[in-house]
Amino acid sequence: MSDLPHVTILGAGVIGLATAATLLGRGHAVTVIDRGEPGGATSRGNASGIAWTDVAPLASPGIWRKAPGWLLDPLGPLSLRPSYAISILPWMLRFMGASRPANWRKSVSAIAALNGAAVPAWERLWSETGSGARVRREGCLDVFDKQREIAGARAGWQLQRDHGIEVHELSGDALREMEPDLGPGVAGGAFVPGWMHLDDPHGMCLDLAAHVRARGGVIEEGEAVCVGRSGDDVLLRMREGPVRRAGQLVIACGAWSRRFASKLGEDVPLDTERGYNITVPDPGVAFRRFVMLAGYGFVLSPIQAGLRIGGAVEFAGLDAAPNWKRVDALVTRAKRVVPQLDTARGERWMGFRPSLPDSLPVISASRTTPGVVYAFGHAHHGLTQAAVTGDLVADLIAGKEPEIDLSPYAIDRF
Repeated sequence: MSDLPHVTILGAGVIGLATAATLLGRGHAVTVIDRGEPGGATSRGNASGIAWTDVAPLASPGIWRKAPGWLLDPLGPLSLRPSYAISILPWMLRFMGASRPANWRKSVSAIAALNGAAVPAWERLWSETGSGARVRREGCLDVFDKQREIAGARAGWQLQRDHGIEVHELSGDALREMEPDLGPGVAGGAFVPGWMHLDDPHGMCLDLAAHVRARGGVIEEGEAVCVGRSGDDVLLRMREGPVRRAGQLVIACGAWSRRFASKLGEDVPLDTERGYNITVPDPGVAFRRFVMLAGYGFVLSPIQAGLRIGGAVEFAGLDAAPNWKRVDALVTRAKRVVPQLDTARGERWMGFRPSLPDSLPVISASRTTPGVVYAFGHAHHGLTQAAVTGDLVADLIAGKEPEIDLSPYAIDRF
């Protein structure tokens, strides 16, 4: 029997499952607890991108020239429910601080460090779990229908090149040669060949869950409501059933993680960027590649179930009802670029991206409670950074020096 500690993981999204698979591979016994099925919450509706080529944080210099107009447009790419304005104010003030040039440069470096290790970590996990056939290595197109937006995008493309990422600017005609269903209004954009996506992000979660169970890990359905500590053990108070004891605990509950950290005396400015999408099984068009429409704040993702049209950011917290008009707005804008698109039989979805003001996750040992490690707040990079997060969490639990400096992702950095 291994003398390595048994690890309990709160959260069976892609972060928790990738962490569980990694810990099992290193010899730990693992139990994963979630109130729903594996991958059934935010990970289910992921746009599917392994976006390691994306190194720019949401908070960036100059964003405040655009943000007021976005925030006042209830159907725009970045919107705020008026009823949530007071609640989100502390987050927004930190977001403003993160957009200052010096802080922005630090965030870029920290995102690039994680994303640079993301694909090697996934390649290992795909090999171990036999799920590599889900990967599509077709690259990504950045597509614009306005010349002024192409000019504005060039600085971002150069930032990617500065980090060793291949980017090729293309004309509208060249983009249509690659994806013939793009409409005549497409003015130009770029091809990022290193980008990858999955045929089914929820399917990947189910693959990881099957691997965890096959390796002897346990996945249980249950709701933890409180965490604490007694002696050498972390205590989990459940909605139903007895209090559980955990020698090592990983908190990977996405947008719901803040309340557990707060119970341990570590408040962190975690909020949620609510994302919307529609998945269309027979869209009347066909794409091989992931298409990013940065000017409109959403993507077109060809997955096994059809074409997923999703993105945008809404600040409204965890409890407000979905605003399905946002999906209608996505479709209207998508048809400007893909006129033949048919969404009549699409399935709508809304999910909660766990987001911190500097666009960096928390990957950190607790400062107050020995035996607790945090892994949450990955925002738009949850799928991308899941496997490398699993590696880093396993290093923290083992007391091993990680290959990446973890200070930018510390729980107490704010």
